[in-house]
Amino acid sequence: MNLIREDSRPLYILVKEKIDEKIDDGTYQPGDRLPSEAKLSQNFGVSRATLREALRVLEKEGKVNRRQGVGTFITEKLALFKSGIEELISITETIEAMGLKAGTIDLGVKLDYQEKDLAKELDLNEDEKLTVLQRTRTANEEPVAFCKDYLPQELLPDDFSSEQMTVSLFNYLQKQCNIYISYAVTDIVPVVADELLAEKLNLSVGTPVLLLKQMHYDDRDNPVLYSRNYFRSDKFEFHVLRNRG
Repeated sequence: MNLIREDSRPLYILVKEKIDEKIDDGTYQPGDRLPSEAKLSQNFGVSRATLREALRVLEKEGKVNRRQGVGTFITEKLALFKSGIEELISITETIEAMGLKAGTIDLGVKLDYQEKDLAKELDLNEDEKLTVLQRTRTANEEPVAFCKDYLPQELLPDDFSSEQMTVSLFNYLQKQCNIYISYAVTDIVPVVADELLAEKLNLSVGTPVLLLKQMHYDDRDNPVLYSRNYFRSDKFEFHVLRNRG
């Protein structure tokens, strides 16, 4: 397969895109070992130096794993969504940033809910209640996350209902409740899917899932929203930027 130079981009980019295509169309499956560098460079009609640069870019993107003296392998799990945990954006924004359609199914609202420890973290009195919003988030109609959000009832309008939650919760709080989420304190916990999560996320019981437990604060440092969000680990990957002080 000789690559025809019909554009001015570097040749290694064209090689990289050809390998991308083979990953996308299923020619190369997760875990597959690629042909040798000599064979691939011959197939693409390029030098081994050009091929190695293409593989270097693919490795940087997390799509291949090169093992010295063994070979190059397609990454076992290619996460659809990769996000820095230091960047606080909604699930809707994360999905739409990938050019996919964000959606919501199995939406439910529980009123007059009380959980002693959680109410304390949200600075509520004993007689103040929580509203619990439960929903499954989808990307192009495929379930990718199951979310449970806990908010003080007093922050929401009296006519609040599940029908209003067709948009990002962050956007709803800002536009309808004048609450701007400024930052969150997050714990990432690996869990396995129980029967409920398996049903909501279309998984098998026991499948690994990423749980993000987050307390969100407004621009006045008040805790206003607690979330338990369960993400499919084959769809989401989170990374943390750590700086040396």
